[in-house]
Amino acid sequence: MRAPVHVLLAAAVTACGADRHGRPRIGVALPTDTGALTADLRRGMAPVADSLQLDVRVVTAGGDGARQAAQVDSFAAQRVAAILIDPVDTVALSGAIARANRTGIPVFTMVTASDQGSVVSHIGSDDRMGGELAGWYVAQRLNGGGSIAILDQPGVPSDRDRVAGIRLALAPFPNIRIVANPAVEPAARDAASRRTASLLAADQRVDAVIGTNDELALGALDAIQASGKSGVFVVGFGAIPEARAAIVRGSALVADVMPDPVTIGRYALLVVASHLRGNRVTTSVPVRVRLVDRDSLGAP
Repeated sequence: MRAPVHVLLAAAVTACGADRHGRPRIGVALPTDTGALTADLRRGMAPVADSLQLDVRVVTAGGDGARQAAQVDSFAAQRVAAILIDPVDTVALSGAIARANRTGIPVFTMVTASDQGSVVSHIGSDDRMGGELAGWYVAQRLNGGGSIAILDQPGVPSDRDRVAGIRLALAPFPNIRIVANPAVEPAARDAASRRTASLLAADQRVDAVIGTNDELALGALDAIQASGKSGVFVVGFGAIPEARAAIVRGSALVADVMPDPVTIGRYALLVVASHLRGNRVTTSVPVRVRLVDRDSLGAP
């Protein structure tokens, strides 16, 4: 994806759904109006919007899937040139995407993929790579042998890719067993905590827990701390500030896969702009991730 960036910036965009100055209007629907992820996505989109003269209208849903669906319907009614969504709930959003499809407005997703409706392109973390990094880290920390549990949302495409990456990384280690892979949907921290507490209370040994997002990882951490058990560690995905702080202070959350939301936001608008100019775009634009631990985060 790096090669086309200068090409995407080189030309003006012309499309329907323009404002009174002729700038294409892009409706962007984000899950919340707070948090580092939202701020970083905005920071990535802002220079592209300025450079390409795009009229970007951002709305936030307060974590409410039904509200986000209504916001997407509103963008469709306004006949924007394109709609870019970071879904709160892919199932709740399915009808709104289908309705936007029927109006002929192209829909794009970023951060969280959706397999509902027709999406031109998804721009997000390389989830399979992230899963491989998490799996490899766990395997090394366990010295090639042990029992792990994976907490995930199988209904979310990005989570399925992360789990596939984990399993791929663990395949060369026959002495590592995945002893539990409970679904936690929606990915609520308290639900993840209850699931982990049940696993820890059972006779089955668990040496490590991988959460496919930080809500799940932090929920697992809560349960481990409440149980008083030592020796069980957690790896997450997202590297939100609370997770990074837990890693730095030396908790059972020892590592996290860190995405690059600034680059995701930048690439997302570039892909939308390219499509509106009539160019073919790929259905998926993976953005590299990296794994962070206490050392790489600069713990004292």
